[in-house]
Amino acid sequence: MFPLLKYREEEVESFLARVTDADVRASLDAARPDWFDLLNLISPAARPRLAELRRAAQLARRRHYGRTVSVYAPLYIGNTCVNACRYCDFRRGHVGTARRNLTLDEIRAEAEVLRSSGIDSVLVVAGEDPQVNTVDHLADVGRLLKPLFAYRALEVAPQTEDAYRALFAAGYEGLTCFQETYDRTLYREMHPAGPKADYDWRLGTQLRAGRAGFRTLGCAFLLGLGPWRREAASLAAHAYHLMRECYEAKVQFAFPRICRVDGGFVPPCEVGEDDLEQMMLAFRIVFPSCGLTVSTREAPAFRDRIVLTAADNMSAGSRVTPGGYAAVHADDTAQFTLSDGRPPAEVFAAIRAHGQEAVFKTWDNRI
Repeated sequence: MFPLLKYREEEVESFLARVTDADVRASLDAARPDWFDLLNLISPAARPRLAELRRAAQLARRRHYGRTVSVYAPLYIGNTCVNACRYCDFRRGHVGTARRNLTLDEIRAEAEVLRSSGIDSVLVVAGEDPQVNTVDHLADVGRLLKPLFAYRALEVAPQTEDAYRALFAAGYEGLTCFQETYDRTLYREMHPAGPKADYDWRLGTQLRAGRAGFRTLGCAFLLGLGPWRREAASLAAHAYHLMRECYEAKVQFAFPRICRVDGGFVPPCEVGEDDLEQMMLAFRIVFPSCGLTVSTREAPAFRDRIVLTAADNMSAGSRVTPGGYAAVHADDTAQFTLSDGRPPAEVFAAIRAHGQEAVFKTWDNRI
């Protein structure tokens, strides 16, 4: 569980098992829902009321985000990695992975392809390789991308607070870091070697970035490693902590789900689409002003539906390997399997078809 949460796993599981239909109705009617309301809304007792959760979530979403959908694309700049995460195809020593770190010229070529497709918000992603993806290099990338995109975010190895200050100055506004699992024992099992094995260092990533000035703090667990309801309780507790400590920043949730593929990692605790929807609806109801991202791991129909009720942020035209936009290589290994391969134009069209508007930036500097 999230370390600052005063409840143990057994207590959370016991609470979830005791939730009644009356508890769910009370949470749906709550004026200011809290952590216990989230537990009620993700409990098995809430599943029969999924239609009511959709209505409540959609109302909260429209109040805070109107009919806008923020759209972005990931930009993978390198896939060399010193970690040994059991579920990741970028892990060190993985046979069949073509390793590549893009030069600044190659990154510019990738960026120009993305901009030409209509994308104006980018998430820079890189494997954890401290010899290549140094703070100076990441800062150079940020300065290169700043004139090209309205919004720039990072998903790279955890950094120090001073490093985040330098990266913020280089043009990055947001940060995403998946804790993967809040269960310490499971975390050790899934991360047997490399810097990522340090649970506490990773857990403090968003806090350090928030103190350094980052405006958006993205957090998540990897759905499929542990029981999703228990992990969701920890994710919510983590968010409340960040909202207290970094009150000037916006917390953004992501919900990356491991979907089983032939020859791929088999998730120990598979999460179904109905589970995913229930969780996202509950988070929208309890955290109405926070961002919610739906992954390209999900099917187009689900993504188009969930941005009507819960999610306000989605990727489009994603490529999850370095060089995937300007020059796709047949031997490349992606970090995970994509389920929505639509190009940006089709995603934009789907958004408009549902009476919504695609946006890339919802704020501006005062100076």
